[in-house]
Amino acid sequence: MSKSCDECGLCCKLMGVRALDKPPSKWCVHFRRASGCGVYEDRPKDCRVFSCLWLLADNRLGDEWKPSVAGFLMHTNPDGALIVECDASNPQAWRKEPYHTRLRQSADSGQEVLVFVGRKGVQIQPFGGETPIRRRVE
Repeated sequence: MSKSCDECGLCCKLMGVRALDKPPSKWCVHFRRASGCGVYEDRPKDCRVFSCLWLLADNRLGDEWKPSVAGFLMHTNPDGALIVECDASNPQAWRKEPYHTRLRQSADSGQEVLVFVGRKGVQIQPFGGETPIRRRVE
């Protein structure tokens, strides 16, 4: 069974879209809460190619990991780091269970895990601890 964004749209808030001059952490002007993207058929390439990890993970991430449920979305960067993008309205969502344990396990297994709320964030250190980081402006 394939997953669907349905009413979620958290990427439409948290992710920046250069083609639309849409900054991160602001709702896209084309997003409609009840129906999703208002320009879906003509959306820019940045939007077409993006999929959060919940959509891509098939059965590996249950419904509790859907961004609209979890309060954050996950994706990877080109280096393979796991990026957790938290909504500023719920910046500690990733610390709740089952999320915190699973993110820590990813860090313990050697994957770089970066958690951001806007430009501020933390890198989860393997086997305990967190290091404060700031997102680079591109």
